[in-house]
Amino acid sequence: MKYKEKTASEIIRMIEQDLCSISEICKTFKISRKTFYEWKKSKPEFGEAVEEAIDHREDVMTASARIGLKQLLEGYVQKKEKITYAPDKNDPANDVEKCRVVEKKFCPPSIRAIKYVLDREERKKDKDLLLASERHPLVIEVQDEETRRQLMILKGNGFRSGGSLNPEIVAAVNRELEENKKMESEELKVKNEELKNEQDKLQAQPAAAPVEKPKVNLYPFLPPGYTSRTD
Repeated sequence: MKYKEKTASEIIRMIEQDLCSISEICKTFKISRKTFYEWKKSKPEFGEAVEEAIDHREDVMTASARIGLKQLLEGYVQKKEKITYAPDKNDPANDVEKCRVVEKKFCPPSIRAIKYVLDREERKKDKDLLLASERHPLVIEVQDEETRRQLMILKGNGFRSGGSLNPEIVAAVNRELEENKKMESEELKVKNEELKNEQDKLQAQPAAAPVEKPKVNLYPFLPPGYTSRTD
């Protein structure tokens, strides 16, 4: 099918109003999905319009979701109308409204919605704390092993209290401490062996022979082979 501005406009309108999916739109205009995406790629103005329509649709859906969530959090009034009709005296073929009853019911806030918002806020705070700690790492120097262990348990529990009551966290921290001790012991052993090897090499080297100093010529002005009488 050939690209037409009118068809493109109708497609954009249907996407923006969220009336149908892309597959349903293609069936409505008797084009294939391949043709739709080829138009989107080959016609920049059509591609931009499609993306803008999708963004607008997402914005509208998000706004509607926020309104619905706000009603669930605050509570809302639900209206129910009951209309009774009766034949028209002047025109028996038609009915007229005889009675209208409007019932109003207050729906209290949803506990599930409130819990959802609070959990989302808690997750956001945890994420912000994690990002802040990555930007500015917290460095704590401890003097004893037990304080170090408790800090590791606190970290393993997401910096929340109660980690010492979790046997999995405690066991993981104990394993990490044991591994750290083994690594530190092995590193110390390697350093001691390297130091001992250096000392053995120094002891194995032969003593340097004494250097004989050259005899100083006290009479540099005499010809070679001559000496003074006093010599």
